Amino acid sequence: MDRVIPGNAGAAPNGVALARKLAKTRLTVALVLSVAMIVIYFGFMALFAFDKPLLGTILMPGLSLCIVLGPLVIISSFALCLVYVLWANRVLDAGIRDLR
Repeated sequence: MDRVIPGNAGAAPNGVALARKLAKTRLTVALVLSVAMIVIYFGFMALFAFDKPLLGTILMPGLSLCIVLGPLVIISSFALCLVYVLWANRVLDAGIRDLR
């Protein structure tokens, strides 16, 4: 049911459809990025819990695989956040501007 929002007296019904599409797209992007972060984090934790010898593999003197993968988990969270911010600035903000 398409209704006119009180503060938006001239809103067209297709504006409501665009807002719903934008909200659905935002939810999809958020879920995909969240699932990616969960897989990365719990994948590392699973390795830590169930395959310590693999993580203890020495790559160079003083550098094990665990020391490399640990910071990569943290860096991946920043990378996924950056992906969301870039997407939001380019797609989400443009869609919100189109609604106004």
